[in-house]
Amino acid sequence: MTCVPGATLGRLTVFRAGGRAQLLRRLPPAGRGGAADRFTLCLLTGGAATVSQDGHRVRLTPGRMALYDTGRPYELRFEEDWSGLVLAFPRSALSLPDSVVRSAMRSAHPFDEGPGAVLAEFVAVAMEQRTAIGASAGRLGEAAFHLIAGALGRTPPAHGAAADAQRLRVLAYVREHLADPGLTHDAIAAAHRMAPRSLHRLFEQEPHTVTGYIRLHRLESAHRDLVDPTLGHLSIARIAARWCFASQAHFTRAFQARYGVAPSAVRRAAGIGRDPLT
Repeated sequence: MTCVPGATLGRLTVFRAGGRAQLLRRLPPAGRGGAADRFTLCLLTGGAATVSQDGHRVRLTPGRMALYDTGRPYELRFEEDWSGLVLAFPRSALSLPDSVVRSAMRSAHPFDEGPGAVLAEFVAVAMEQRTAIGASAGRLGEAAFHLIAGALGRTPPAHGAAADAQRLRVLAYVREHLADPGLTHDAIAAAHRMAPRSLHRLFEQEPHTVTGYIRLHRLESAHRDLVDPTLGHLSIARIAARWCFASQAHFTRAFQARYGVAPSAVRRAAGIGRDPLT
């Protein structure tokens, strides 16, 4: 398999790949830590392939794409010379209910029409303009995640469709109001005309509670801001406050628990320099 250098858009990595007929098997090595949270979306532009994971087989032809989890065993069988675009990103980047994601992994999705076509065009342009994107990379990556979610979540699974549709509305509301300090479990329940207990039950089988989703997405938004050169004038304390953390100390503890490093280390690694305390 050959890979063409791609584009890094914040949490999203995009590259072109291709090769001859081949069989690729992947087993996650021990000690990969958060690798189970990494997903790949393959957009096949030439050839034919089958993606196998968790007992499901997804047949791909040109104009179709498939989602799979690189943290669990999977098999890619390419039947002839092939080419495609590959998108790699963390699971948490998708604001989709877990049941919708699992359903999306069991079938191929078009990218020659509808939301998938918008995503494919976006990715193709990002690849062409990768050297000129500069400081906008992270924000473009976040836009891409909305396009991916739109392409994969367009048809919720029939079983539990009403509940999944409600979860999609709640998650969209969370993303739209992340910077609102009044965004709480009870406030979200009231906005959707349901009891707080009903909202809790709606998410009890999901990877995170509603409060957990709020915290996760605020941390990810803060991480994006920390590595954004255009926001280098903002202190860590101001970025923390921007995403509704009560204090810099509270933010630092939560950030280290999530990413394993301090916010200041992330900023220095991005080449932004030492951040003032206030």
